[in-house]
Amino acid sequence: MKKLFYIILLIVFQNQIFGQAVKSDSVKTKLRPYLSMGVSIGNVDAGSDNFNKASYPSFEAGVMGENLSLGAVFGCENFFVTSASREFYELKTSLSKSIGKCSAYALFGAGSYFEKSFNNFIEYGAGFS
Repeated sequence: MKKLFYIILLIVFQNQIFGQAVKSDSVKTKLRPYLSMGVSIGNVDAGSDNFNKASYPSFEAGVMGENLSLGAVFGCENFFVTSASREFYELKTSLSKSIGKCSAYALFGAGSYFEKSFNNFIEYGAGFS
Protein backbone atom coordinates (compact mmCIF):
# COMPACT_ATOMS: atom_id res chain seq x y z
CA MET A 1 0.00 0.00 0.00
CA LYS A 2 2.88 2.36 0.81
CA LYS A 3 4.50 1.68 -2.57
CA LEU A 4 1.26 2.50 -4.40
CA PHE A 5 0.92 5.75 -2.44
CA TYR A 6 4.51 6.78 -3.28
CA ILE A 7 4.05 5.89 -6.96
CA ILE A 8 0.87 8.01 -7.17
CA LEU A 9 2.61 10.84 -5.34
CA LEU A 10 5.57 10.63 -7.74
CA ILE A 11 3.27 10.70 -10.80
CA VAL A 12 1.36 13.72 -9.47
CA PHE A 13 4.64 15.48 -8.67
CA GLN A 14 6.05 14.81 -12.16
CA ASN A 15 2.85 16.01 -13.83
CA GLN A 16 2.98 19.22 -11.83
CA ILE A 17 6.59 19.89 -12.86
CA PHE A 18 6.03 18.92 -16.51
CA GLY A 19 2.80 20.93 -16.69
CA GLN A 20 4.54 24.03 -15.35
CA ALA A 21 7.45 23.58 -17.76
CA VAL A 22 5.12 23.34 -20.75
CA LYS A 23 3.10 26.31 -19.54
CA SER A 24 6.17 28.52 -18.98
CA ASP A 25 7.67 27.56 -22.36
CA SER A 26 4.49 28.34 -24.28
CA VAL A 27 3.96 31.78 -22.68
CA LYS A 28 6.73 34.13 -23.76
CA THR A 29 6.86 37.77 -22.76
CA LYS A 30 7.93 40.07 -25.56
CA LEU A 31 10.49 42.70 -24.65
CA ARG A 32 9.87 46.15 -26.11
CA PRO A 33 12.46 48.92 -26.27
CA TYR A 34 11.66 52.37 -24.89
CA LEU A 35 13.17 55.87 -24.86
CA SER A 36 12.44 58.54 -22.29
CA MET A 37 13.53 62.07 -21.47
CA GLY A 38 12.93 63.64 -18.08
CA VAL A 39 13.84 66.21 -15.48
CA SER A 40 14.27 65.29 -11.82
CA ILE A 41 13.96 68.19 -9.41
CA GLY A 42 15.76 68.05 -6.08
CA ASN A 43 15.04 69.93 -2.87
CA VAL A 44 15.15 73.71 -3.45
CA ASP A 45 14.92 76.24 -0.63
CA ALA A 46 12.08 78.76 -0.99
CA GLY A 47 13.31 82.09 -2.34
CA SER A 48 16.63 80.71 -3.60
CA ASP A 49 17.84 80.63 -7.18
CA ASN A 50 19.16 77.06 -6.93
CA PHE A 51 16.56 75.59 -9.31
CA ASN A 52 19.17 75.25 -12.07
CA LYS A 53 21.61 73.45 -9.77
CA ALA A 54 18.94 71.13 -8.30
CA SER A 55 17.43 70.07 -11.65
CA TYR A 56 18.73 66.96 -13.40
CA PRO A 57 17.75 66.55 -17.07
CA SER A 58 18.28 63.00 -18.34
CA PHE A 59 17.81 60.59 -21.22
CA GLU A 60 16.79 56.96 -20.60
CA ALA A 61 16.79 53.93 -22.90
CA GLY A 62 15.88 50.38 -22.03
CA VAL A 63 13.61 47.39 -22.49
CA MET A 64 10.33 46.53 -20.82
CA GLY A 65 8.33 43.36 -20.48
CA GLU A 66 4.89 42.80 -19.07
CA ASN A 67 5.70 43.78 -15.46
CA LEU A 68 9.42 44.55 -15.49
CA SER A 69 11.65 47.16 -17.09
CA LEU A 70 15.41 47.71 -17.15
CA GLY A 71 17.02 50.91 -18.38
CA ALA A 72 20.21 52.93 -18.59
CA VAL A 73 20.00 56.64 -17.74
CA PHE A 74 22.45 59.38 -18.77
CA GLY A 75 22.15 62.99 -17.64
CA CYS A 76 23.76 66.04 -16.07
CA GLU A 77 23.54 67.85 -12.76
CA ASN A 78 22.67 71.33 -14.00
CA PHE A 79 19.50 72.20 -15.96
CA PHE A 80 21.38 74.66 -18.14
CA VAL A 81 24.46 72.63 -18.98
CA THR A 82 27.68 74.48 -18.28
CA SER A 83 31.31 73.46 -18.03
CA ALA A 84 30.75 73.05 -14.26
CA SER A 85 27.97 70.48 -14.80
CA ARG A 86 28.62 66.95 -13.67
CA GLU A 87 27.34 64.18 -15.94
CA PHE A 88 25.99 60.94 -14.46
CA TYR A 89 24.88 57.46 -15.45
CA GLU A 90 22.48 55.07 -13.75
CA LEU A 91 21.06 51.58 -14.16
CA LYS A 92 17.40 51.50 -13.20
CA THR A 93 14.78 48.76 -12.87
CA SER A 94 11.09 48.91 -12.10
CA LEU A 95 8.49 46.31 -11.26
CA SER A 96 4.71 46.72 -11.57
CA LYS A 97 1.72 44.67 -10.47
CA SER A 98 -1.89 45.05 -11.56
CA ILE A 99 -4.37 45.02 -8.70
CA GLY A 100 -7.83 45.05 -10.23
CA LYS A 101 -8.23 48.35 -12.08
CA CYS A 102 -5.21 49.81 -10.27
CA SER A 103 -1.46 49.29 -10.53
CA ALA A 104 1.33 49.35 -7.98
CA TYR A 105 4.99 49.76 -8.86
CA ALA A 106 8.42 49.92 -7.29
CA LEU A 107 11.68 51.17 -8.76
CA PHE A 108 15.33 51.05 -7.83
CA GLY A 109 18.39 52.53 -9.48
CA ALA A 110 22.09 52.85 -8.75
CA GLY A 111 24.45 55.24 -10.47
CA SER A 112 27.55 57.37 -10.34
CA TYR A 113 28.98 60.62 -11.68
CA PHE A 114 31.56 60.67 -14.49
CA GLU A 115 34.43 61.96 -12.40
CA LYS A 116 37.48 60.60 -10.64
CA SER A 117 36.20 60.96 -7.08
CA PHE A 118 33.86 58.30 -5.67
CA ASN A 119 30.34 59.78 -5.92
CA ASN A 120 27.69 57.05 -6.13
CA PHE A 121 23.98 57.45 -5.56
CA ILE A 122 20.81 55.35 -5.37
CA GLU A 123 17.25 56.08 -6.43
CA TYR A 124 14.23 54.28 -5.06
CA GLY A 125 10.51 54.74 -4.98
CA ALA A 126 7.07 53.20 -5.05
CA GLY A 127 3.71 54.29 -6.37
CA PHE A 128 0.08 53.40 -6.88
CA SER A 129 -2.25 54.46 -9.68
